[in-house]
Amino acid sequence: MSLTFHHRSDPGLVRPNNQDAYSVDMLDPRGIAAVMIIADGMGGYEGGEVASRLAVETVRARVLTSAANWAEKGLLGEGLIQAVDAANRAILQAQQEQPGLESMGTTLTIALIWGDRIIISHIGDSKAFLIRSDGAVKVTTDHNVPGELLQSGHLTEAQAAVHPQRHVLTRALGIGESISVERIDVTWQNGDILLLCTDGLSNLVGLEEIQAISGEGFAGLTDQLIDLAITRGGHDNITVLAARWEG
Repeated sequence: MSLTFHHRSDPGLVRPNNQDAYSVDMLDPRGIAAVMIIADGMGGYEGGEVASRLAVETVRARVLTSAANWAEKGLLGEGLIQAVDAANRAILQAQQEQPGLESMGTTLTIALIWGDRIIISHIGDSKAFLIRSDGAVKVTTDHNVPGELLQSGHLTEAQAAVHPQRHVLTRALGIGESISVERIDVTWQNGDILLLCTDGLSNLVGLEEIQAISGEGFAGLTDQLIDLAITRGGHDNITVLAARWEG
């Protein structure tokens, strides 16, 4: 059993800086446990970059020190939720202490891989996809205006993709003390690919295209996806993390 990773972040062609942040860490010397974290910051030139980095660093530190203990107690999902809450509190504190950062916030999507099990904690509109040979699915929901309307049955997928308020988040870190974090548990199989990305990719490259490109070879997947988004305008920061399970 083994895990293989590829990851890349690119500022794109329009933004002067990169407000995305991410980390990928192996948690087990046998290569069967890992954590992937991705965040897309918001709140001005400096604020978004600070918020996303602070969120990733806070969660990463919690997972690296506590994941084994969570697993022993059967509390992997609960531990992740607590880590997200800690990241939110860190951002709120930084808002108060650092002038000019009052409006900063960030999306946050975490995938904790424990063997053939994936525990995802998610808030915002970054995305997690599970790609298999016979199909690909988006396993997270979008916490933005069209995402909420889609969930309530008032929009179709096609309408949500072009909705004028698709950039307006309904959930994010840094917008209040109380947050609602989505948790998803999935099981993957030999050859499956888990892909996390910010909306700089998903707004320009569709799920069917992601699946098709993944079939061309895992090693070049992240580069091909980001390069495709750049050829289509690259109007936002683009970050892609991919893991392949060979179990």
